[in-house]
Amino acid sequence: MSIKLNNQTPLSAVAIKHRDHLLRSHVLVIAKATWRLSTGRLAPAEHQVGLHRRQCSVCLGDLDLDPVQLKALRPRLAEEIVWLDHELSPPKPMFDVIVAGYATAPLGHPHAFIDAAVRIGTHVASIRAHAPRFWHRRWLGYRAEAMAETVGRVPISYALADWASGFPIKTSSDPAELPALLPWIEFLHSSSERGRHTRVPAGLGFWPENAAHRSIHAGTYDDAWQKKRAPDLPADFNPRFYNCAHKELQLAQAPPDGTPIRLVHLAEQAIIDCAFPALTLCAQGRTAAGEIRSAQSMKPDTLVIEPDQDRMSLVYRVLLPDGEQAEAVRTVRMFKVPSPVG
Repeated sequence: MSIKLNNQTPLSAVAIKHRDHLLRSHVLVIAKATWRLSTGRLAPAEHQVGLHRRQCSVCLGDLDLDPVQLKALRPRLAEEIVWLDHELSPPKPMFDVIVAGYATAPLGHPHAFIDAAVRIGTHVASIRAHAPRFWHRRWLGYRAEAMAETVGRVPISYALADWASGFPIKTSSDPAELPALLPWIEFLHSSSERGRHTRVPAGLGFWPENAAHRSIHAGTYDDAWQKKRAPDLPADFNPRFYNCAHKELQLAQAPPDGTPIRLVHLAEQAIIDCAFPALTLCAQGRTAAGEIRSAQSMKPDTLVIEPDQDRMSLVYRVLLPDGEQAEAVRTVRMFKVPSPVG
């Protein structure tokens, strides 16, 4: 049975049936709101970004790449990667911060490498982006050498990072087992009281389901699951699986309204300052018998920043308890709660 959504906002929204990993029935309500980075204002209705009902994919060869980058990726140019995830998942336990774009050299002048960062309040995630590099054998061993002296833009996608399905760095002494190319992006952060830095799989954007920090939450899909649970999720499924940001950009909760946000070297404008938006949404169900349920707040759990498009979007979600027959939710009203007058 479909759910009728009475959307009293200009935002993109949907209400659908959902059965969770504990086999409970709900009505899942999702909404998306878009703001301009440059003004911090909610975009007009005609400029709101719709909910992504499927993953947004792109071929590596269709990214904004320079000639050297195209040369380095020649064997992979037809490879399809996910740029942005679909947005029909249930509420996420952690708050995802996704930056979909490129590390960009300041003032349009290419550099040997580009250090870029996103800061949400006091939380900082920073990366170093390189020109294509490869292992070069020297008489004392191997060292990284760049295919170009400078670089102007580098996609900050998982596809160009150091992980099992990207550019793995092997430590084998057999030259035949060493990859020709090295990761284009590295995630740099302080790892000890002595200020040492470590390199971990990088990427400020979407991460796929087989990334280690996601796959560990997927649950067990074995013969027992096939016989007793399928097509429901495994009993050991963890909703953390739905969080698709880098683990360093999964926050414990949504930032408070007005929290400062700073983007560094993630667009032609070297530094972009904005703030976490203030918007309160609620959803209220009405059953087949006409009972009006209590309104519930929709929580933002995903911030998508697209610097090149001058926009950021927040995805809000809530699960409304569902029932059977007369107790089943048939209509959902979604509305904005007015901000308090200061």
